[in-house]
Amino acid sequence: MQYRRVLAIVGLLFLTACGGQTVANTAVTTGGNNQAKPLTKVTIAMPYVPNIQFAPFYLAKTQGYYEAEGLDVTFDYQYETDSVQRVANGSVHFGMAGGDSVLLARAQGLPIVNVATISQRTPTVFYSKAELNIKTPADLKGKTVGIPGRFGASYIGLLALMYANSLQESDLQIQEIGFAQVQALSEDKVQVASGYGNNEPIQLAEAGVKLNVIRVSDSFALTSDGIIVSESLIKDQPALVQGFVKATALGMRDVAADPDKAFSASLTEIPELQAADDATKALQQKVLAETIGYWQSDLTAKYGLGYTDLASWEATHSFLRSQGVLAKDVELSSSFSNQFIAQP
Repeated sequence: MQYRRVLAIVGLLFLTACGGQTVANTAVTTGGNNQAKPLTKVTIAMPYVPNIQFAPFYLAKTQGYYEAEGLDVTFDYQYETDSVQRVANGSVHFGMAGGDSVLLARAQGLPIVNVATISQRTPTVFYSKAELNIKTPADLKGKTVGIPGRFGASYIGLLALMYANSLQESDLQIQEIGFAQVQALSEDKVQVASGYGNNEPIQLAEAGVKLNVIRVSDSFALTSDGIIVSESLIKDQPALVQGFVKATALGMRDVAADPDKAFSASLTEIPELQAADDATKALQQKVLAETIGYWQSDLTAKYGLGYTDLASWEATHSFLRSQGVLAKDVELSSSFSNQFIAQP
C-alpha cells in the first residue's frame, strides 16, 4: 500500500551526543549566602505550535519541577518528523512523536527511543454530521473521508481503522484536504473528516454542530504520542532523562488534579491564548479537560503516568508490517523503555 511520509531520513546517521550545557542560576543557601546552582540546558522539540494540550510540560516548568531536577528547559516547536530527525542527530535532547514514527525511524537506522507514553490511546477520530448517520466503521463505505494527506497520524489512524474492520481504501473516497478538516466538514466538502478527539469535535460541538464520532482506539490499540530521546542520551546521561520524565509526570499529575489552575499557569507559554477572548479560552479549557483523560489508563494507575504498553506496540508493529508501511521488522525491546517511569 502506498505510504508517503516526510520521515524518509537519509544522511542523518551521524548521531551526536546530546551534551548538556549549563547556565548559572542563583540560589540562596540556608546560611544566607548566594550560591550558583548549575542548570543543564535542554531543549524539547514539540510537534505543534504552543497549545494547551502541552500543559503538563508548561506546568512542570512554571512550578519549578524541571529546575528541581537541575534542568533549564526550552520548548522548540516543530513538526513531528522534524522532532524525530533532530532527536536522532543530537541537535535537541527530547522530542515528541507517535510510536509509529519511532518504529519507522528505527527501521531506517535512527536509534531513537520512547521513554514515556503521554497518550495511553490514540486520540485520532473520524467525525461526521449526525444527520448522515455514520456511526460505525462499516458506515464509512462509499463516503468521502477528508484527511490532511497520506502521512501522519490521521492517515495511520485511517489505515488502522480499515485494517481492524476489514475495509480497503477502495471502499472509501479518500480526499487529501490539508489541515482544513473543520471547514471542509462544515461546508459539506467531505462527509467525514479526521482529527483528534480532544480538538476538532469539541470545536464543532461548541459551534452547535451535532456529530457522530468514530474513535480509532475503539477498533485498534494503536500506539500514541510519547517523549523520545536518542539511545546515546540514555547511555551517557540517564539521570538527565530520568529528571525530565519525572518532572513531566509531576506536571501531568498536577494538571489532572486542578485543570483550572493548570490552564491559568499555562497561559504564559501560549501568548495567543493569553490574549484571546473569553469564549476562546473557555473552548480551550474544554480541550484540556478532554485531553487529561487520554493520559490515564488502568496501566498508568498501576505503573505510573507515562507507562508504555508492550501489547499496543506489538499490535502496531504487526499492523504496519502487514500494510507495507514498515519495510522490515524492528526490535520492540529497543524501541521503548519504562525504566524512567515512577510507580504511583
